[in-house]
Amino acid sequence: MAKKEEQGVEQEVQAPKKKKKIKKVDVAQNLLFAILGIIMGLVAIIGLCAMNPDLTNVVSEILIAANEAEEANRPVSDVASNSTTSYNFDPEKFRVSDDIEDSEVPSDAENEEDAEGVVDVPENADNSGVGTETTEVANTENAAENEDNAGNTDSVEAEETTLLDAVEQAITPLVTISSDETTIEPVSTSDMEEFTYNPEVVYDRSSYAELNPDIIELPSQKQAEQIANSAGYGETGEGLDFNADFYPYYNMLDDNSKALYRQIYANANALNKSFRPIVQTNMKELRNVIESVTYDHPELFWLDTTFYTEYDWDGTAVKLELSFYDSLGDITPARNAFEANADKLIEGARGLSSDYEKEKYVHDILADKLNYKHNPLDQSAYSAIVGNNTVCAGYAKAFQYLMQKLGIPTYLCVGAGAFQLHGWNVTRINGNYYNVDCTWDDQDPTIYDYFNLPDSINFMHTRMFQSVNLPACDDFSFVGQ
Repeated sequence: MAKKEEQGVEQEVQAPKKKKKIKKVDVAQNLLFAILGIIMGLVAIIGLCAMNPDLTNVVSEILIAANEAEEANRPVSDVASNSTTSYNFDPEKFRVSDDIEDSEVPSDAENEEDAEGVVDVPENADNSGVGTETTEVANTENAAENEDNAGNTDSVEAEETTLLDAVEQAITPLVTISSDETTIEPVSTSDMEEFTYNPEVVYDRSSYAELNPDIIELPSQKQAEQIANSAGYGETGEGLDFNADFYPYYNMLDDNSKALYRQIYANANALNKSFRPIVQTNMKELRNVIESVTYDHPELFWLDTTFYTEYDWDGTAVKLELSFYDSLGDITPARNAFEANADKLIEGARGLSSDYEKEKYVHDILADKLNYKHNPLDQSAYSAIVGNNTVCAGYAKAFQYLMQKLGIPTYLCVGAGAFQLHGWNVTRINGNYYNVDCTWDDQDPTIYDYFNLPDSINFMHTRMFQSVNLPACDDFSFVGQ
């Protein structure tokens, strides 16, 4: 009996302690709770920042200080490569096919040469008809009485386009530019040490609407042939060309797309809605070209930049139907009112001595005139030139058009602004390019936080679509003035 008790004690002593098993489910569950906790914390911080702009500035200053401390311990080249403001665009990644050959944007010397069929903007603003055929443009002296259609329309709820939706809708540009100018490099941080820049944080002022086409897929080749044969080419735009100084998006296209661009522009200008593409094209190429036309030509204000119809057969577009704004009614008197109002708005700028003074004049007059408010025409320049209510698209297109009438190259730039799809401008002053956002500067009183900024400090603005190929803005001349 005593022996058994001794053996039992010995076995109990020698028996290894059982290890507690950790279930994989418990690990995964704990990990999930940790991730959810982090997400909820971030949401809470974002909510607090949105309600309190001062807190946003504090957080921004902390992040900037941390970033500067990190940059001080590594080479400048590493800082540039990791900067969130670097766009480092690779044109080769935006090729449609290897068959497209590179073509260069005409040089300044070539742009100065007069050529038959060239659509240009003369320095004399009185004779300028930006973006219209030289054989058809006529500035009507007896303009019809201005009808503020946009200002009197009821405000409508507009769908907000999130950054995720914008990325999903992104169309690959048909880029044929291979020079280094297509890459936007960040300015060295040493250039920013001489001033402190704290822009006002702007939310809920980004409402640019992208194209949302209706694609009708035809069931048979026979039906496709019937529809194609029933639609003529309309205006071909043969003989037209577009100066690279004022129409950059045209000059980003390959030759076939340029032919289609000329046709779409000519038919829209002639108020022809339906026609057959002059060259064979697919859905992606066609949408890219239509965007290029609308980005270059704010004066085509009747063209609905959010919608068109394409008849498609086996991946090929056989017919195109443009959409015009119904609320404009008769476009001819609307055109007259648009031109008359545009001339009146820039009347006080014509006598100013410098491009900078003219630019500031246009910036200020739009900020004084306009209210940020949705309406059925808010994606058109008409809503800002004739009307008084618009969104970022109207601000940017109006600024583009008025500046070009004054002979100053100015482009529409589309991308992400405060995490929503947004439109602003890139303009050329004294040979340098700058970002201008009239929408965000339209406060009470008018501010200049987003006026003539280089890319490196154009906070909460990220170029998208073909706009990544606009000239780099890297000059600090106007910052802090």
